[in-house]
Amino acid sequence: MAEIELREIALFSEMDEHEVAEIRVLMDELKFKAGQTIVHEGELGDLFYIITEGDVQVTIRDAGGDDIVLHDLGPGGFFGELSMLTSEPRSARVRALDNVTVLALERDEFFSFLQKRPSAAIDVLIELGGRLREMDAILRRSVSRNANVVDKESLTMGQRIADSVADTMGSWRFIIFQSTILAIWIVLNVTAWVNHWDPYPFILLNLTLSFQAAYSAPFIMMSQNRQASKDRIAAEIDHQVNTKAELEVGLMLKRIDDLEQLVDENQREIKNMLSK
Repeated sequence: MAEIELREIALFSEMDEHEVAEIRVLMDELKFKAGQTIVHEGELGDLFYIITEGDVQVTIRDAGGDDIVLHDLGPGGFFGELSMLTSEPRSARVRALDNVTVLALERDEFFSFLQKRPSAAIDVLIELGGRLREMDAILRRSVSRNANVVDKESLTMGQRIADSVADTMGSWRFIIFQSTILAIWIVLNVTAWVNHWDPYPFILLNLTLSFQAAYSAPFIMMSQNRQASKDRIAAEIDHQVNTKAELEVGLMLKRIDDLEQLVDENQREIKNMLSK
């Protein structure tokens, strides 16, 4: 990659040709084949990568072990800065989508570069903030399982029947239908239109309603117990979301503070150099 092309990348756009040539000497050119993993999630790394050719895909794994695509990067994109700045394991996996060429810069050389170029440090800060916000949003969506879906997947046949009975008996349609049947029953047994099969005080009707109450109460209780279980699932999901959000926000603030301190140190050094 020619030096003049390196200046097209945002991090180096304000550097002159001499500075670009100086930083280029410190970089190692690496090539990766399509499908090859460049960065493994969880590994310790001390390299900062700048893409000069090809495209890569950045992914993380959710709680279920599925891959979640954070973003795709092409020429001019960079990755590996999070682990570089925090000395923590890699937070994502980077895989080459096609044949990829990158320039790799070691940790000490990267820090030295940022100290000399405050504008590049600000660019890294802006890019880092955007990526962390994007990652936080994706993690929230991945953690926030739908309690209704989780509950529906675990339903047994008996629970489905109990829910159906409870929903039916708790509707206006059932009340109107039952009230109509009771009214017809009473009228036919009070009047002389037909033979009385259940004369006043309607003992057969009371027995029928007692049977209905005896069987409907367990169905309703089963449905209520299942609803309580569903509420526990929703509460557990909310707790997971809150915990994950708290951790991610705390990590984001820590990383932003580290970058702000680095920028402040750079500005003080520049002021000291200018005052001499």
